This record gives sequence, C-alpha cells and structure tokens, in this order.
Amino acid sequence: MDIKSMENFLKIAELRNITRAAEALHMAQPPLSRQLMALEDELGVRLFIREKQRIYITEEGRFFKRQCEQILALVEKTKEQISEMHSGVSGTLFIGAIETVGTYMLPQWIADFKAQYPQVKYNLWSGNSDDVIARLEQGILDLALIREPFDREKYHFIPVKKEAWVVMLPKEHPLAGMPETTVPLRELRTEELIVPTRRSKEIREWFSEEGFAPNIMCEFAPLMNAVVLTEKGLGVAICPDSARYATENRAIVIKEISSPRRESSVALIWKKDVKLSGVCDKFISYIQAL
Repeated sequence: MDIKSMENFLKIAELRNITRAAEALHMAQPPLSRQLMALEDELGVRLFIREKQRIYITEEGRFFKRQCEQILALVEKTKEQISEMHSGVSGTLFIGAIETVGTYMLPQWIADFKAQYPQVKYNLWSGNSDDVIARLEQGILDLALIREPFDREKYHFIPVKKEAWVVMLPKEHPLAGMPETTVPLRELRTEELIVPTRRSKEIREWFSEEGFAPNIMCEFAPLMNAVVLTEKGLGVAICPDSARYATENRAIVIKEISSPRRESSVALIWKKDVKLSGVCDKFISYIQAL
C-alpha cells in the first residue's frame, strides 16, 4: 500500500466506476483494476461490490476511505510544513475552530496576521469541539479554537474569551416581544428546547439545579440546524452568545439567559508533544499579545 494506490482508490470511490476512474487518472483500466485487487488482497477484505455498470463501496471500503482521506491530508500538511521550516514566517497555518466563534474571530485574526506576514497561507476547518480536537490529535491541524472543557494535561492553551449563554427565539414568540433583554432560566422550563448535542448533559444539569427537567425537543450540530428550526417556530434554541453572528437577517431574537447567568469559555489550544512550525509560533505569539 502506498500513497498512489490510496489516491487511486479514492478516485474509484468518488466515481464508482473503474473505467471512468482510469480515464480521470490518465491510465488504462486493467492496471487500475489489478491495483485495486492487490489492495483488497493486502487488506484481506472487499472494498467494493462489483456489478456490470457500477460498483458499490462496502462498509470496510467506507472506513478505508475515511482513513485514506486523513492520511493524505496529513501527508500534504507534512510536505507544506517541511518546505516552510527554514523560512519561519511563510507556509500554511492549519487551524480548526468551532463554528460559532470561528466565523467571527478567525477572519479578524487572519486579517491582522496577514498584514504582518503576507506570505502565510491558511487552511481552515470548522466543526464542534470534539470534531476539532479529533483532527488536532490526528495531526491534521496545528491549532484549535474550542470551548472548554479540554484536557489541560495534553494541550497548551491561551484563554480567548468568555461569553454568555443565550436563548434564540422566533420573532413572534411571546418572550421575544418582552422589553427585558434577558430571560430567566425558569421561563424556559415549559419550552420545547433545541440544544447543542455536545452540551446537552450540561444544560440538563442547569435545569435540574433549579428543580425542574427541561423539555429538550431536539439536539443539534451544526449551528445552522438550530437557526433554521428556531426560525420555523419549532422550538427555542440555547446557544453561546456568538451564535448571534449566524442569525443576521433572520426572524430571530436573541436574549441572554439569567437567574442564573451561564458562561462558556473559549480557548486556543495546541498539543504539548508536537514541535510547531515557525509560522505557528508567530501566530501563537500574535494571539498572546491580543
């Protein structure tokens, strides 16, 4: 198994036709078929089920596809990092971020950093904190902008900000029309709630501490699911305050949760056991100086 055979396998998986994959790869079909069979022999499993005009990927094939994508992403990242090792202020920054904070913080960070180091390029990826940390662990990312908690024994970190938890309301909801800018948690006890999957347990504990159980109608990821469901009047969503940046021009009202007020902490993290590139060190220094 080598890089080329993994790249060819991914092309077959994408097109689901060996002949068309061979054409896209500018090679003959028989050698590609033999390469696929050799790969299956090496792995000891069938990666595809063949039919006359089409092939279908197996469960083992889907798993192998995900692994190949991660391996090839890491290979590409390694090439770029090696090429930049001696330049220090050029190369590519691989940054992952939770979508709520990442969408409004990263653009300004990058704009300011680019003004100082115009040769630097960027590779950005967003997801929830678990997804981002997983890619950081795999070495696909250099830095990650996530919400606490995280393992402080494994990662260096810079506290970035604390933000309030808010409730996202449909514009016609009775609470949306109230003059108060906050909503006591107890006012949400009878509402159908839409909550982040990763924070569902935490939010249930808030309500339990106040003596009642929440009516969680839906758990969500990513954020846009909550925005659409709320706008349709299917419930009210509990989100960090930065979610408001995804609700512009939407029929939604956002109010801070009070009595008690809840906060979420955001940090930039990186692995302790990894030697970072010069451009990463520069970026970290820039964030520390903010």
